[in-house]
Amino acid sequence: MRYIVLLCLLTTLSGCSQDPVTERLHDYASRVGNAIEFDVELSLVDNLPQYPAKRDRIQPVDDIREGLLDVLDLRRCGLLTLIGERNSSLGKLAGHSQRLIYEMRFLPPLRQCIQTLSNQQTPLDESDQQLLQRLTQIEAIKRQNLPGIVANAVFATEEIEQQFSLNATAADQATLEAYTHVEPALQRLAHLADLSQRSDWPVPDNIDQLEDSYAQLYRTPFGASWLKSLSYLTQTLDQTADALEQRLEQRPLCFNRKPTPQAQIMRNVFERYYAGQLQPWMSAVHRNGQRWRSHWQTLAETLPLTPQLQDYFSATLLGDTSLWQDYISARDRHTKSWQRMLGHCGMMPSA
Repeated sequence: MRYIVLLCLLTTLSGCSQDPVTERLHDYASRVGNAIEFDVELSLVDNLPQYPAKRDRIQPVDDIREGLLDVLDLRRCGLLTLIGERNSSLGKLAGHSQRLIYEMRFLPPLRQCIQTLSNQQTPLDESDQQLLQRLTQIEAIKRQNLPGIVANAVFATEEIEQQFSLNATAADQATLEAYTHVEPALQRLAHLADLSQRSDWPVPDNIDQLEDSYAQLYRTPFGASWLKSLSYLTQTLDQTADALEQRLEQRPLCFNRKPTPQAQIMRNVFERYYAGQLQPWMSAVHRNGQRWRSHWQTLAETLPLTPQLQDYFSATLLGDTSLWQDYISARDRHTKSWQRMLGHCGMMPSA
């Protein structure tokens, strides 16, 4: 066993040195180079930006000043138990997700209490008027704070960091299909983000089980593997397109659009290794990644972002010069390069 590990460390030619996806990309680029008689040395670099440090992801949230949340005054709203949980030693140490759960459980009964007092048929005495004023002030502060609290629970937790880790390997087909395990969690976070923009809503269903969604995100770091896949795929498509384009600028591979034996080899590489092997994986990268990306686009557009988070999402998922847009450009360029090469030899597929 120690001998095998040593071999993996000493040689970059061993199969131990690359994951299966990276090996497939190198194999594809090499076969393209051999088919068109052009040297292709695929170089894949880890160029993903670092997810911002936690301190650069936190939204400031105003605390309700001491005395405003008077326990006895709020007993009529049925909030004593929640306030007690929040003021306990464990409550004061609660993380961002627990803080979000607390606020989602607190605001609906608070608003109902305000509505009940406001709609009371008999005139309010001075005590009730003061209570209504205090409740209204608390609700305004909490409503203003809620988008930042949701943002912290979405962007500043360890579970979310896993989705943007740089330590993942490129995703194989099974890993890409694992997106179905994280989609419900992302949908739930997007729903809570949407609620933070509204003025009234009931306690969300199963809000106490929100931690289960975080656990699923932690166990399935789909995003990290997908980002690595997208980066490597983009580099592969661009570098093979470079080779195809440069080869077209040299001596003709075919004359008068007549296929040659070398052209038949080229078409075999296109059909067997690009259309038959690379493209199905590439389609899964696009399909499931687009769905994952759309949830983060919704969250980023709904919730407040720190400048560091804005820069990160612009560089990876959302900007005009983002990794996603680089992939789209590389995909289209790669397709056109193959079309030109095959068309030059009169070998364009009929469909």
